[in-house]
Amino acid sequence: MPSPNPSLEPGPDQQSVRLAAAEERIAALERSDAALRARLCESEARHRHTCELRRLVPWSAAPNGDILEMAPLWTTLTGLELEDSLGTGWVAAVHPEDREPAGAIWRQALATGEAADGHFRLVMSEGEPRWFHLRIAPRTVPDGSLSGWYGTLEDIQERRSAEEALKASEALTRSVLESTTDHVVVLDRDWRITFMNARATKLIAQMCEGKAGDGLWDLFPDHQSTEYEARCREAMETGRPVRFEARMVRADGWLTLNVCPTGDGLAVFFRDTTDVMRASEALVEQAHRDDLTGLANRALFNKALEEGFEGRTERDTSVLLLDLDLFKEVNDTLGHPVGDKLLKEVALRFRSSLDEGDLLARLGGDEFAVIHRPGDDGRSVAALAERLMESFTDCFFVDGIAIKLAASIGTASSSPAHLSANDLFKAADIALYRAKEEGRGAIRAFDDGMAERLQARQTMKVDLDVALVLGELRLVYQPLLDIASGRIAGAEALVRWRHPTMGEISPGEFIPLAEDTGLIVEMGDWILRQACMQAALWPGERTVAVNLSPVQIRDETLPQRVLYALSNAGIAPSRLELEITESVLLQDSERNLAMLHTLREAGVRIALDDFGTGYSSLSYLRHFPFDKLKLDRCFVGDIGRSPQSEAIIRAAGEMGRAMAMTTTAEGVETAEQLDWLRANGWSQAQGWHTGRPMEAGAIRDLLVGGEARRRKTPARHSPLRTKALAG
Repeated sequence: MPSPNPSLEPGPDQQSVRLAAAEERIAALERSDAALRARLCESEARHRHTCELRRLVPWSAAPNGDILEMAPLWTTLTGLELEDSLGTGWVAAVHPEDREPAGAIWRQALATGEAADGHFRLVMSEGEPRWFHLRIAPRTVPDGSLSGWYGTLEDIQERRSAEEALKASEALTRSVLESTTDHVVVLDRDWRITFMNARATKLIAQMCEGKAGDGLWDLFPDHQSTEYEARCREAMETGRPVRFEARMVRADGWLTLNVCPTGDGLAVFFRDTTDVMRASEALVEQAHRDDLTGLANRALFNKALEEGFEGRTERDTSVLLLDLDLFKEVNDTLGHPVGDKLLKEVALRFRSSLDEGDLLARLGGDEFAVIHRPGDDGRSVAALAERLMESFTDCFFVDGIAIKLAASIGTASSSPAHLSANDLFKAADIALYRAKEEGRGAIRAFDDGMAERLQARQTMKVDLDVALVLGELRLVYQPLLDIASGRIAGAEALVRWRHPTMGEISPGEFIPLAEDTGLIVEMGDWILRQACMQAALWPGERTVAVNLSPVQIRDETLPQRVLYALSNAGIAPSRLELEITESVLLQDSERNLAMLHTLREAGVRIALDDFGTGYSSLSYLRHFPFDKLKLDRCFVGDIGRSPQSEAIIRAAGEMGRAMAMTTTAEGVETAEQLDWLRANGWSQAQGWHTGRPMEAGAIRDLLVGGEARRRKTPARHSPLRTKALAG
């Protein structure tokens, strides 16, 4: 039947358009579906790869706990097929010792319907057990009922091993901290105590009720705003260890503290060093006092003169040097005991003549010195010299014997011409020399006429500048005796200058000149090279000792210079000993200590020379690990005569041994001194009794000959001891 409205019937063209549009929509839907499927596959692949990389096994289970599905990684890890692992088959892969704990985790989840987790071991396909972390979560439907379980198994073997290693490390650290003789307190960054070893716990309990978790400054508020807090904050902020000594706040004593940053806070190691400090202070005091008279000794005098000179204004520092006339005759005729008592009486009279603020010292023998600063009465140095001379007006009475003495006095006052304390001292020494030239009882003040000697000194500087080039310098070597074995352990290199017109010049004269001009650096290089090349000719591992000047230490290239000398000679660094005096460390101590550490790390041995004559030697022994301690000859000369000096020598020897240092006594001139040093455990001796300085060929012949004799001597025999001990 025809359509009532033919115009509404779609034409052939319209039907084609509609069909094409429908086909396009179908194609678009198919492309969208394919894209979604591709993204789903990619997401599943990423998830699978992520799980495999993390060794993570996803799974799902029925409400009763039977496993329904597991990732293929399970089979790769355990070797169990998936179908064999469903239900409760997975238990076969659990380590036998962990099956009960693993079952308990499941039973807890099934009983409560809540999530659970735990750890147990699975046996891998290679038979190796590994730790896994099991996570269980319930799956519910909208009405809240349980529809099943899902979760993961994660391989945590590396994490577990790391945790166990950390626990073992912590246990070892705790054991070490408990076994140390230090008191140890560990703090977090909020200053709360996280650990105290038993020693620290006991000590702190004596002062307050402190425990782990307490704030340090809550327990010790009186330590805030003190050096303790400042140095601890320094370590915390810089991340570098800090070592310091400080007085106890709540007691009369000292603590030595090492504050070490830990990343999470600080580890504070401390010990009570009160007894050590008091002994050190007593030893320092002894080392700065003349044993016989109780006056200041040369070391304290030099220190006071340096301080006085540095703070001087013109005319406000003067030096008086006094030398007793005919004192040697008193000693020779009446004996040393009478001479010692006479020196004490002289010291008493000198003391009564001084102004307040003057320093009186005995420099040695019968030589005294005064540092004078004008007091309120304005008494001049000349007036003081006259008053000191009046001390000799009356006779001295010793053991009922009347003794008439006189003295020679030289004086010098600071002026712009004196560039150093040593210049001022030398000026007074020149004046004393002139006074002694004029006979007994003379007083002479330094004046311009005496400057001729200083001019001669300047001339000597010029001559010294070319002495090295002209070959006028040479080295001699003084043997170092190993006291226990009687062998020569090595030798000290000593520089000598044979002037073409003045003959042999004392090192005491030209070494200071070389330091003043800076020539000591070039001269020091020459000495190092010559000494090392000579030591290369010595048998065995004999050492050669070379003195270093403070000027050389200030040269940043010193380590390279030393290593070049060793390499050029072809000897081991351990065969070179570099001797320094404490003056090296008095200025730029941190930089100089770093320089010495560099040399020591290269294998070179470092010795502290002239021990006991400086005022800070003991403090430097605590800050630098010296290989050798050399006792100044002034102490050795008192062996058998001064119990006080002997006590100092014993203390120095014991201290050196405790610090694993070789101990060497200088100035050994008698067999009695050597026997005393041997009996008191000293390592080495050096002096005219054990060997005088000798030329290079002589020391080489001595060592080679001694080595040959040693090899011929049967091991059961002791080496012979003579004044020319060798081998």
